[in-house]
Amino acid sequence: MDVPPPPQGFQGRNIRRGIDEGYDGAIYQYAYSSYRDEELIQPRAVIYPTDDSDVFKAIDYATEYKLGIAIRTGGHSFCGSSSTNGYNLQLDLSQTYTDFTWDNADHTQVTLGVSITLSKLQSKLRRKKRFIPTGQCSYVNLGGHLQTGGYGQLTRSFGLLADYVQKIRIITANPPEARWIDRNVAEDKELFRAILGGSPGNFGVVTDVTLKVLKDEDHPLSRGFRCLFPYKEETLKKLLDVLVAQDDDDDTPGDYDFIISLLSKREEEEDRPAAVIVIYAQWANLKGSGQGYKSTFFDKIREAGGGREHMLPFHDILLDDEQMAMSELCSHWVFDMVREYQLPYFKRLYLSNSRSTDLKEKDWSIWAAKRVQAVEGNIKDGLYIAGQFQYCGGNQSRLRVKDRDNLTSLSWRDSNFGSTMDVFYDYPGDPKQRKAFRSKPESKESRDALAKVKKAAKEWVEQNDKEGVDEQRFTKQDRRMMWGSHDLDLVAARQFYYDHEPHKYNELSALKQQLDPNCIFTANRFSIGPHPPRLIQQKVSLADVIDY
Repeated sequence: MDVPPPPQGFQGRNIRRGIDEGYDGAIYQYAYSSYRDEELIQPRAVIYPTDDSDVFKAIDYATEYKLGIAIRTGGHSFCGSSSTNGYNLQLDLSQTYTDFTWDNADHTQVTLGVSITLSKLQSKLRRKKRFIPTGQCSYVNLGGHLQTGGYGQLTRSFGLLADYVQKIRIITANPPEARWIDRNVAEDKELFRAILGGSPGNFGVVTDVTLKVLKDEDHPLSRGFRCLFPYKEETLKKLLDVLVAQDDDDDTPGDYDFIISLLSKREEEEDRPAAVIVIYAQWANLKGSGQGYKSTFFDKIREAGGGREHMLPFHDILLDDEQMAMSELCSHWVFDMVREYQLPYFKRLYLSNSRSTDLKEKDWSIWAAKRVQAVEGNIKDGLYIAGQFQYCGGNQSRLRVKDRDNLTSLSWRDSNFGSTMDVFYDYPGDPKQRKAFRSKPESKESRDALAKVKKAAKEWVEQNDKEGVDEQRFTKQDRRMMWGSHDLDLVAARQFYYDHEPHKYNELSALKQQLDPNCIFTANRFSIGPHPPRLIQQKVSLADVIDY
């Protein structure tokens, strides 16, 4: 295939593989560290549209030359689904749609572009004493986050970010037009539902959204708890027991959100313990000023962690059952780091339909703590954990009740728990030894050392899969989420990502074929089917395409 010239009349930047400077920086995203060698993140060009006209030119160009377009806003897809390879293009929207406009005098509705980061969104809302549920990563942009649900700290008390979407502006390929999709318009509901959870970036280019936001004044007594506990296997086990016990009562109040995070020590963090457990917990005061409050839940967390004498600030912030406005609390749930470690990884995220009785019977808290200790007990082996555990169940959970009208296609909303057990890997040894390996990455000794650590990391997650999922220690059903995918082929793994299979998937696939018959927005295999023939060859040799 001859490589066509760049799109005619395109105003934005166009950085081409093998031709233009800055290509390596342009294609970099979260998944690059793990999928670089597979050449999955090797678009023919990265194009940066300045406005709608450039987006339309890119669509026309892809249609003419039968190419695919991968859409990126922040680039935090763990499996690289916001990139592509071969002759396909990456449409980078990271700076394209940044408008932010309040729609009413009460500041309860806002229209904004998908290029805005979560930290900037929360900051703008906080100035008006407003808030909305979002994820915790500061540098995630709104576009992909919204389309995969917007899970985060407030999931149980307020639901998902997607639940607050009122309208969506999207540019489609068939017909080629920009239009607003309204949740309250009957003829729009099918596409509205598909965009929110169906297959991110695969129905068209989402540019802007209108959100309903929440008021601090409706939750005047809200309280927060955030601290760091030094990691010990027994401490983690006790905190997990508190998490599991939330499910003992079907009617545990919806006010309570609780996340346990775990981070191995990074090489540059010489002043903190080898690993830490970070606690994020809140009481949301859902019933307003007349609602009574008891400190029992936060007391249990504090006791499980070893008491106040073991509580330390995390990034200079410590909250010990502090009364605080919800918009302020939300700023403390978003952490200021681009990613956990600048290293390759194996990711694992599962939701669970097990109940507390099931997890106690399986000794899940003991098992999970031991699996963490298998890494943390050997800190020179080159493995680093990023873990997170969350309770999201019960009759009062807004994860369940916020979408009873079926306005999104997000799956597994009847889940009770979430678990992330990721492992990153690096050269083994002490800092001096790792530095020596890095200085000669192509040497046989360095390659063999890294390959051995990679093998150990893969075996660790695969054992977690076998015992936690296959043997049902954590969940009775394999339930995965698009924002935390570790699969590369969505069609092949669809039963893990879509509930009501095959009905939901088939409906979404039919709509995809209607809106995008040429599969313009199918540029990699982590997308809803059917897949075009150009994706059959997943790995593309640079030697085949570099000379144009």
